[in-house]
This record gives sequence, C-alpha cells and structure tokens, in this order.
Amino acid sequence: MRKPLLSAEGVQEARNTSRDARNADDLAPRLRSTSNLPGNLTDADDEAVAAYLLDLMIASRRMADKRGFGFLAYLIGVAAEESRLLMLGRSATGRGGDEI
Repeated sequence: MRKPLLSAEGVQEARNTSRDARNADDLAPRLRSTSNLPGNLTDADDEAVAAYLLDLMIASRRMADKRGFGFLAYLIGVAAEESRLLMLGRSATGRGGDEI
C-alpha cells in the first residue's frame, strides 16, 4: 500500500512544527553506541568491512520496514542474504544460465 502524497503546504507546516518542538540535543546526529567498523577503512581487513556493510544493510532494511516501505525492505533483505551467503563462499543464485 502506497503512502499518500503530501502537499507542499503540508510538508512545510510539518517542518515548522517539528522544528519548534526540537531542542539542541535532538539535532545531534544519532549514532549507534557500538560499531564493528575499524577506525580506518584502509587498514581494515575484508571481513571487517564486509561485516560492517552487512550491518548497514540490515539497519537499512529495518528502517525501510518501520517506515512502511515493505517491498524496499524485502529487496534490501534479499541483497543482505545474498551478501551473507557470499561471505560464506556460497550464492543463492547459482551459476545462472548453465543449469536448465
């Protein structure tokens, strides 16, 4: 089910309302308390970067699902599962074209 489109006036009114309700603490970026990302990506091994990107995809899927974008959440979930399988040296897609 698609979300209804908002009018320009409704968007501006919502922005003004939310801007008035916020304080300085709410404007700070929201970061996860822990991260498995190494301090410097150039020094990180491939597994650490892959694990970080997989965590990022999972968080993106959860956010899309929470905001009502079910199909997008599904697609991100499929990509995350394929990434996980590739990390294990397997693939869900097979060899494509060779198997009939």
